[in-house]
Amino acid sequence: MQKSITDNFVARLIAILTDWLLVIIGVSLFLWFMIRLPVVPASVTELNRLPSVRQDNLKKHVKSLADYYAPRTIEYGNLNITARYIYSELAQFGTVRYQPYWTLAGRFSNVVLTLGPETREVLVFGAHFDAENSSLDIDGNASGVATLIELARVLSEKENQLPLQVSIVAYPLSQKKSVPVENMGSYHHASLLKHENKDVRLMVSLDGVGHFNASKNSQHYPYKFMKLFYPNQGNYIGLVGRIQDFIKVRHFKESFARASSLPVYSFNAPQNYMPTTSYDHINYQKYGFPAVLLSDMAQLRDQASKSHNVVEQIDYKKMSMLVQGLYQSVMDQKPIDATIRLVRQKSSDNHKAGLVQ
Repeated sequence: MQKSITDNFVARLIAILTDWLLVIIGVSLFLWFMIRLPVVPASVTELNRLPSVRQDNLKKHVKSLADYYAPRTIEYGNLNITARYIYSELAQFGTVRYQPYWTLAGRFSNVVLTLGPETREVLVFGAHFDAENSSLDIDGNASGVATLIELARVLSEKENQLPLQVSIVAYPLSQKKSVPVENMGSYHHASLLKHENKDVRLMVSLDGVGHFNASKNSQHYPYKFMKLFYPNQGNYIGLVGRIQDFIKVRHFKESFARASSLPVYSFNAPQNYMPTTSYDHINYQKYGFPAVLLSDMAQLRDQASKSHNVVEQIDYKKMSMLVQGLYQSVMDQKPIDATIRLVRQKSSDNHKAGLVQ
């Protein structure tokens, strides 16, 4: 009898442990899916012809920003001059305007290019052009701005086919360590969109997108558990977003993967746990807009190039792949205005059919 009781106890213990193990595995898989949002890349051959991205354009913009307009900090007075350079480049692709605002340090302006149809919904791609400090051997987001300008060029060539309005915006002030939130260009642009009653489908902030390293253990992480989910090679682009925006982030990644072989790994978490030192996308989130950060996370990545020349540190081939992925993320958007009209038309037709019967 004692043996029977022991056997029953062991059987119940095994059943309980098995149940808990299944729960732990299920929760772990769910967390892995929610944090990583894995996607299966489609065959690129299924796509229409992708735009030709010019690496020489990317390098030209990085060189201009790194060599001729640096240092781009609030103290040196180069920000308004840099804004004029970006304005002149974007003006080749459509109607561009300044969005001026005033701070205690003077007058500054966002540079905004609008492409595509006049829809209430808008896709926003933004990049800051100020640098965190006056050192000349740092990117200072020259790679992000160069990507932004080249993206504007390839989108302008297909402007008649854009499914909704696209806003390309460059910000003069973004470093939270240097300026209060109310002085940040992204804060003013997000505020303007809210005032204009625009509905932002997604905002993508480009903040350092040119540094890659395929060496083993070249990628580091702010949390140890992230090593279980992400590669140890810094050879990918990082996408940081909130959990509540996971559907939009997943759609973005699926479109990106259809057009580009550049790996994208996403991290989706509550705001306080985001591994980022960039704040432009957060200003849009404050207004209730879904927004993500796209970054090479250079502060957590060993540099592949030991050169102190910013222009030579950048991987322009991977940047061109990034532009193609961003382009596809725009072209895959569904025009909700047209969808609503179609639903209303079908409803009206059904109603008329009912009256006839």
